[in-house]
Amino acid sequence: MEPILSQAALFCCPLCHGAITRGDTFLRCERGHTFSLSKKGYVDFVPGARAGAYDGALFESRQRFIAGGFYVEMLQTLLGLIAQYAPTGPLLDAGCGEGSFLKALMPDPSVRLCLGLDLSRPGIQQAANGGGGWLWGVGDLARLPLQDGSIGAMVNILSPANYPEFARVLGDKGVLFKVVPGDGYLREVRALIQGQLRRNSYSSRQVQSLFAERFRLLCKQEIQKTLPLSFEQARDLIAMTPLTQGIEKERLNLTALREVTIHLHILVGQRP
Repeated sequence: MEPILSQAALFCCPLCHGAITRGDTFLRCERGHTFSLSKKGYVDFVPGARAGAYDGALFESRQRFIAGGFYVEMLQTLLGLIAQYAPTGPLLDAGCGEGSFLKALMPDPSVRLCLGLDLSRPGIQQAANGGGGWLWGVGDLARLPLQDGSIGAMVNILSPANYPEFARVLGDKGVLFKVVPGDGYLREVRALIQGQLRRNSYSSRQVQSLFAERFRLLCKQEIQKTLPLSFEQARDLIAMTPLTQGIEKERLNLTALREVTIHLHILVGQRP
């Protein structure tokens, strides 16, 4: 039986909040809402939803860029914080994309139950490639298909948040680890496309303030490094970042993009 079906008790129906039971190839709630298991082993909790703006090519670029080591320090710091503040209980990556961060954080999912949810079907399809013990689902962060208090730790990395839902699914001592861009994040990309953005500068102050209002702030870490880029890595970065959505990427001079700044804040908060 696929790992996600064996964990049916972890889930609830995102439509009616009813309890979930398992079948041979599906999960079903008490009111009959059914969520099918794909051939790749993930469950689609938003069947019929329209495809988002992010396609498979974007997630392939993202996977290659992350594999280039640009987020290693962030991942190492995050792993240490998880071990310190939330060492037990299921771990959820909310907004996991193609799963690269969750797989890097927990390369051996037999050690801890690990679940990745994202609304992008192409992202989850890519995450599920190759099997393994991670659980993957197409899910809406505004309607998480999870039981109240079922999660011990949650990571939300460079992704939108839904704090009421996050608080609902976290246990009494559950901890949220949110990674947000710092003011200097991808500043070289901003310089390259200057004039084509609605805002040429960025500040995370409002995001950090909102986090502290919704969760009890336990810890905050800052990471900032400027790293060299190859032409291929620059191409993947331009393809994956939301900064370039709606911009004619083929007209950009990628040879001018020779380095990139990774500036991030890791916010650690306990469920209120």
